[in-house]
Amino acid sequence: MRRIAFLVAIVTSIVAAPAIAEDPFVPRIAIAYDIGFFGDNSYNDAVHSAVQRAQKKYKLYEPFLREVPTAGTVLDRTTRLRFLAKNGYTLIITVGSGYRDIVRRVSMEYPATQFALLNDNSLSQLNISNIYFNESNEAYLAGVIAAASSKLKRVAVIAANNEIADSFTRGATSADSKVIPVSIAFSGDVNQLTKDLQGIDVIYSLWDKDSSVVQVASSLNLKVVARTPDQYFANLKSGQNSGNLIAIVRKDLTKPIDELFDYALQNRALIEIVDEKRGIFGKEYNVKNGAITVTLLGNPSSNLKRKVSSALRYLSK
Repeated sequence: MRRIAFLVAIVTSIVAAPAIAEDPFVPRIAIAYDIGFFGDNSYNDAVHSAVQRAQKKYKLYEPFLREVPTAGTVLDRTTRLRFLAKNGYTLIITVGSGYRDIVRRVSMEYPATQFALLNDNSLSQLNISNIYFNESNEAYLAGVIAAASSKLKRVAVIAANNEIADSFTRGATSADSKVIPVSIAFSGDVNQLTKDLQGIDVIYSLWDKDSSVVQVASSLNLKVVARTPDQYFANLKSGQNSGNLIAIVRKDLTKPIDELFDYALQNRALIEIVDEKRGIFGKEYNVKNGAITVTLLGNPSSNLKRKVSSALRYLSK
């Protein structure tokens, strides 16, 4: 009897003992910005604006949401990402390809932390979301706009990337079969660029290191199709009112930031298969999912509007 009573007492104590609760998941999101922080009229500002919308939508505030700058050095970027990962941030969003090698390294040190690299699609780890935009879509639209706006029937794309140049050419010839698209490689030689642009009246450029191309275009009185947030001048009123800028092809950061926040709050990761052979995960944003848009400036002709609408429908299929 004593033995039975003893066993009953043990079982009773086990049943009555409170369960050891696991630590609840607490999502914490951090954004590591590129050099310049706020006020750059480029990626930092575009991301910050999208973050503000998401913050309001999901009601996130410090310490569950944190935005940090960088001095731009490898040491500074690495130190900041390690600090954020070590302090429990479950999703760390980095702005720009300058973080590429640092994200690769730190993500391996903290495999339980999810990282997102904006405007890149080169890192092959499951805890990295490569978030990038289809620049071929952008170039196709720019080609359509350039061809439909050209009076000389000669337009140019300034890009060293053959895929981008080919997309621009397809867009231009689809809008006007008589237009001659020219591809120009530019590495900083303004005098050579001035020569190369003779006889051309509309350009689309991927150059965003400085204002060299814009200055040459202005001196030659060329029309320009710009892209944002890559090219800061397109976000300035002075640039939009210059008379040279006729259209802006925009990457909208609102959707990717919103989706990253939404997934993070569900303890999920935005890791669709981007490139199965290379093991790249994340998501591509394009015309079809509404993340690439066009703004026509000035007084666009009905023909230009019609051509752009047709191109958007074509890319949305």
